[in-house]
Amino acid sequence: MTLSGISASGMQVAARQQEVAATNTANRQTDGFQRRALVQSEAPGGGVQAQVVTTQADNSGLSAVIADTLDARSAVYAFAANAAVLRAHRATVGSLFDAFA
Repeated sequence: MTLSGISASGMQVAARQQEVAATNTANRQTDGFQRRALVQSEAPGGGVQAQVVTTQADNSGLSAVIADTLDARSAVYAFAANAAVLRAHRATVGSLFDAFA
């Protein structure tokens, strides 16, 4: 997988993490709702993949609120870091093409 593909997969997983955290926050007080978590793993050929799993943990406690807040914040930083790598890669490739044009 190319560097841009790896960064793009990281951005997709970060966006999915943000979505899971937001869903947990929005539904925390909903009867019968079970908190979800995103399990990340290395994708075959490079990059990252993720799977949403339902947790058995209590979703109404303070620890769940803190966990979802931290998950959402880390997703923002992960997305930004992958976007920076993607921008740097594209700038480098563009400069390389300019040098040989």
